[in-house]
Amino acid sequence: MTAVHAEQDPEILKNLLATRAEIASRLLSEKLGISPGATRPGHKELAKEYLSIMYSSTLGKYGWRQLEFLISTVGGRTMAIGKDLLKRDEVAYVARTIGQFTIDLRVEVFIQSSDELVNLIEDVKAMKGVKDLMWSEVVEVVGRKDQIPTETVAALKRKEAIKPVK
Repeated sequence: MTAVHAEQDPEILKNLLATRAEIASRLLSEKLGISPGATRPGHKELAKEYLSIMYSSTLGKYGWRQLEFLISTVGGRTMAIGKDLLKRDEVAYVARTIGQFTIDLRVEVFIQSSDELVNLIEDVKAMKGVKDLMWSEVVEVVGRKDQIPTETVAALKRKEAIKPVK
């Protein structure tokens, strides 16, 4: 949190999130009723510290499909498999994950046809250490909330934010 107007930081964060961190300092200060100097470089620091803006692909209108692979691995090969997948042209993103059903990797891929999908799935399943693969594709976005959960904002106001994980 910034030292100046720290009580405004949660509101600044909410506005940054709602605008994908693309709000001018002047407009932000007007919305919150604080001086422009209180939001300049502070809101950029807040955005860098607390927000990670992600964009969605619009390649569907050009015939590309964006899919997600959820991969279970064995034999301690999770990172090696992830690095091998990143060498493929179809792969845009690989993340090591934890959660239910021993999903170890989340992989974002772009393909154009069902044949490409089948071939890619076969290639990945044939990789040493891949136990299982599930895939999904978003067919319709139900909605998106551009806000920080109320409890999180309240914790920020009380300065109970969790320290960054290293």
